[in-house]
Amino acid sequence: MAKKTVHRSHWQTQLIEVIDDGNTRSLYFGGQILQSSMYLSAPQKLALSYTRFMAASLLIDDEPEKILVVGVGAGSLVRFFHHHFPKARIDGIDYSSEVIDLARSHFHLPFSSNVSIHCSSGYEFLADRIDEDNYDLILIDAFDTAGMSKEIYSGSFFELCLDHLALSGIVCLNLWSGDQSRMEEVASEIALRFDSILELPVPQRGNVICLAGRGDVLSAIIDLDSTELARLQARFDLNFREMVRVCRKYNLNVFQRISRYFS
Repeated sequence: MAKKTVHRSHWQTQLIEVIDDGNTRSLYFGGQILQSSMYLSAPQKLALSYTRFMAASLLIDDEPEKILVVGVGAGSLVRFFHHHFPKARIDGIDYSSEVIDLARSHFHLPFSSNVSIHCSSGYEFLADRIDEDNYDLILIDAFDTAGMSKEIYSGSFFELCLDHLALSGIVCLNLWSGDQSRMEEVASEIALRFDSILELPVPQRGNVICLAGRGDVLSAIIDLDSTELARLQARFDLNFREMVRVCRKYNLNVFQRISRYFS
């Protein structure tokens, strides 16, 4: 089926397009950079593989009650988590009012009393936040034209995340491996501030999903048996077996250390 442009506009100096291709609607920046995709027949599903891997946090906590999404974009993660957890409080942050408007008008961004969308920088939002209830899950997917946002993917922002994270909470970050030096810099800042870190390179993509938390919070993954994985897969319609396989492949030394700790 031929592609159909259903929206074209500019935000600041950047071209923004919404393009339909059969059952898929996608948001593009700059004419070629794919930002997000959505299944028109099932908006709640995660269409892009890296977003599905960001849901790996559900292997650790499958009942988050308070969620922060930094980098709403077209709203994939907000739609998914609101669909599965309609009673959860979700804060979504995006610095582009144009993108937020498009997410609402073209990508079914939820209208709900439990979903609050803020046009702000993620850094300013957390720095000014006075809510006493900390987040169970913080999802970070904040990219600009230069790649990973320098303001968000920074040691000072990670410290803000810890200040607003529940004791057993998880931070899930979408990292980009295309810029190796920047990737190493960000990974170092994460390692300095979190006790538990797992990296999940997304197969056939340049994305690396990083899970981070306090103490041994991520060790729950090693206790998942096939029955539990099957239950989670059926509940969320995600290939968690593949995620666990990737997790074990690239974090073997971490699991070995955890195993020794509990032996």
